Amino acid sequence: MLMVVKRMTASQAHHLVRKVARKNNMSVVQVTKPQGGSRGKGSHAVHALLDQDGNEVARFGLTGHAEDMSWKLLRRLEDTLAPWFGQKWMEKR
Repeated sequence: MLMVVKRMTASQAHHLVRKVARKNNMSVVQVTKPQGGSRGKGSHAVHALLDQDGNEVARFGLTGHAEDMSWKLLRRLEDTLAPWFGQKWMEKR
């Protein structure tokens, strides 16, 4: 299991994912937009990680909240993208 050692907002996490994706000749696109409201997953947006040929290799969700993401969500994001970015990719930045 990976261990995220820093806190960040969803916006900061999104920026970091895009930065690391570019360094790995990949890109990030938003698949769904936040719907607004406070019920269900309305404030969450789903993003896709695309390889250099434009093929989707992973999906991940980020909240639209301004607060720091929970450790659980950060760990899940790191685990989800580790096969493409390497182990502990969030800690190296």
